[in-house]
Amino acid sequence: MKISIKKYIILLLIIFTLLPFVLLRIVAYPKINSDLKTVIMDNLRIIGHKQTELVTTWMRERMKDAIVVASNPYMANSVNFKRGDGNFENTLQYLEKVVAEYGYKGAFVADAKGIVTVATVEDNIGRDISKTDYFKHAIEGRTYASSIMPSDVPLINEYEEKEVGLPTMFVTTPVKGKEDAIIGVVALRIHVGMLSNLLQSYKFGKTGETFLVNSEGYMLTESRFTDQLKNLGLIKTRSALELKLLKPGTNKLTYGVEQCIAGNNGSDAKGYTDYAGISVLGVWNWLPEFNWGVVTEIDRGEAYGAAYNLKYIVTALLLAIAFPIVVVAYFVGKKFSYPIIHLTEITEKMAAGDLTQRADITSREDEIGVLATSFNTMADNLAKKKKETEESEKRYREIFDYLQAGIYQCEPGTYGVFTWVNQACAEMFGYKSPEEMIGTTVKDIYVDPEDRERLVKKLETEGVWKDFRSLCKKKNGETFNTERTSNLIRDAEGKSVRIVGVIREISKGKLADSGTKKPE
Repeated sequence: MKISIKKYIILLLIIFTLLPFVLLRIVAYPKINSDLKTVIMDNLRIIGHKQTELVTTWMRERMKDAIVVASNPYMANSVNFKRGDGNFENTLQYLEKVVAEYGYKGAFVADAKGIVTVATVEDNIGRDISKTDYFKHAIEGRTYASSIMPSDVPLINEYEEKEVGLPTMFVTTPVKGKEDAIIGVVALRIHVGMLSNLLQSYKFGKTGETFLVNSEGYMLTESRFTDQLKNLGLIKTRSALELKLLKPGTNKLTYGVEQCIAGNNGSDAKGYTDYAGISVLGVWNWLPEFNWGVVTEIDRGEAYGAAYNLKYIVTALLLAIAFPIVVVAYFVGKKFSYPIIHLTEITEKMAAGDLTQRADITSREDEIGVLATSFNTMADNLAKKKKETEESEKRYREIFDYLQAGIYQCEPGTYGVFTWVNQACAEMFGYKSPEEMIGTTVKDIYVDPEDRERLVKKLETEGVWKDFRSLCKKKNGETFNTERTSNLIRDAEGKSVRIVGVIREISKGKLADSGTKKPE
């Protein structure tokens, strides 16, 4: 497809002006965008690790609390207490003080058989906990943190109501007597809500959250978005122990949770679908010490918002710059290309024969101005030469037309036609004008067609035949005698291109005086 010079100049201006910005968008932006996403993901990993450390530290402090309580002198005697014993009230007051100051849900002491002897909740006294994991681990000499589980006794919930099945957990440690013999167990009931508040205290973004998950894929702490989860019908009361972290529409755990409970610490920077059906970035760490996973997630759209905004900003900037550049390029290209287009247009008109065309850009002082001036000079010379040629041609044509002798041009060969004749030649053969005779077959003017053949043969060999006489006939059939001189014209390669000649009518008397014998 042919492109005009104006479009070509405009296109080049646009390309070279926008090239740096396009390179910025194609080369620099992806690198910046990638680095920005890396920084964002590094920050998310730092948050995830800090949350994991926070949970670990907090739980270890709770375990230390249990050890401190168990080391109190009251505890060794309390394993055998009965209500009404002398130090029972002192031990109970100490446990109540620990619960109040450190925010526990309750505390109790059990003997070596698993029977609760002292408890801050009176209903727990006399309970048999011997079959629970937290008792078994403690009576074996270990300080142990149980998993978060539904309570089997009524506890006060967040609505100040008693509720069975409320998420709860215990930290237990052995009580030792003489010679470090294990004689019982101290248990602190942890307020799980404090653990949820601990994870939610560190907020990052509008959608970021950290939660605990157990080995079965259930959330153990409260989500920041409990109300939304209720509206979605994913939970009824609370997310802890009620929300299984499944990918919506499937029976499969979300990618981050699946990796976490498999014991794989890691992260995902590409994004995966969470339990609410939203694409998120995630960081996860498994805590074998507590058999929990700590998962930190944030919506992908929010996390990479800065990167997306950078993309939009770069694109908008490119478009904002491109528009004025296109406009400027159009007018600059038009300005630069106008002289050339103008010269092209008038050159085409001159080639078609209009020599009146002139370039009106001679006022420019650059090379184009010089070219325009030279063009006008050339046009003036051509017009002058044309005028002289036309006048000369007119004079010669008038001479040819007024000559009594006929002048003609015809094609070579036996069956050539007339290509040009003057007025005298046309009238000689009975035609009103040269145009009427042009195109007729030359052989048709001879009474004896062989005269044409002899003329052609001689011209082919000698190139000229002077005073060749023949009997010819007019358009109406009337015959008359002629005498002519003919010349064969050849091109540079020697090929015959036309025959030119002068022919005139001669009288019978002149023909008789000179004889009637035709040349051989």
